[in-house]
Amino acid sequence: MVRPLSALIGAALALTVLTVPVSAQTPPPLQTVELFPQDPGSAVVEALQVVARPPGPALWLVEKGGAKLYVIGSAPPLPHQLKWDSPRLNRAMDQASLVLIPPEASVGPLQVTKFFLTGGGGVRYRPFSKNLEERLPADLKARFVSARERAGRTAVPYKDWKPAVAGFILLSDFRQAAGLSEAKPVSTIERMAKTKGVKVKAMSQYRLGPILASAGKLSDEANLACLRDALTELEYDGAHPTDMGTDWANGDLASVRARYSSSAAQRCVMRAPGGPALLAQQIGQSADALNEALNRPGVTIAVVDLAFLLPSNGVLDRLKASGATITSPAD
Repeated sequence: MVRPLSALIGAALALTVLTVPVSAQTPPPLQTVELFPQDPGSAVVEALQVVARPPGPALWLVEKGGAKLYVIGSAPPLPHQLKWDSPRLNRAMDQASLVLIPPEASVGPLQVTKFFLTGGGGVRYRPFSKNLEERLPADLKARFVSARERAGRTAVPYKDWKPAVAGFILLSDFRQAAGLSEAKPVSTIERMAKTKGVKVKAMSQYRLGPILASAGKLSDEANLACLRDALTELEYDGAHPTDMGTDWANGDLASVRARYSSSAAQRCVMRAPGGPALLAQQIGQSADALNEALNRPGVTIAVVDLAFLLPSNGVLDRLKASGATITSPAD
């Protein structure tokens, strides 16, 4: 099976949040990371008392200086065929002049060419080395083989990749085979906006050159840990293919919070030197983009991953600290 260039780039770049440069110092020992780490949660969320849950996904209204910002939390992946409706979001879209979506990646053709001519920037094995599955510990090999068979894949698409990247490629392949979309709900909200003539804009862009260059610097131990995280997430998705989507579409925030905290990539970055600081920077950039929207009059809608939105000192807490008022809008 020949994987399209765009798919290879996308899978490799799934390591955006975990391929931070590795320092010359010996990294700290890897810690066991829970699938859904317990976070004290945003003080804003904890303070909300919603008596009757209106239809549709959870939606927050952020107000500051006369400007209004409606924030919808995303929890990918969601079922491809998930049907949901939100009267509140529809009304907000009728008033909005801008929809903000998560940051986009920016990479030039020269960087892409160099990435593949050099064997994936170090995230692929050197030619004639053992295939991936032959290099894995027995327990991980068994889980990996079982997962790719569930995804309907042979060993060929993954054989030359290092464990971390292979794990994320397989996770994406499995979700596609299982009818789960990593692009939703952002793609759905984009279509809603375009139908109503509302401008759509990414919160920011980030350069991928340094990330591509550092993708091969994860240690062997870290690579295996990232693969374990990806397989654990895959197995969870396989056991609960529709639960998350149903709860998300119904605005059942408590149930979503019980099962959703961060992606495998985000958990991996916590293992890497400088990883927590990188995640904090990404949360800060999202909060800055939303604060900028609040500095102009009118109505804006923003889509923010719940893993960035809900934690203590996450996006909601930072918006409140900047002087914004956050409430659950009336139906």
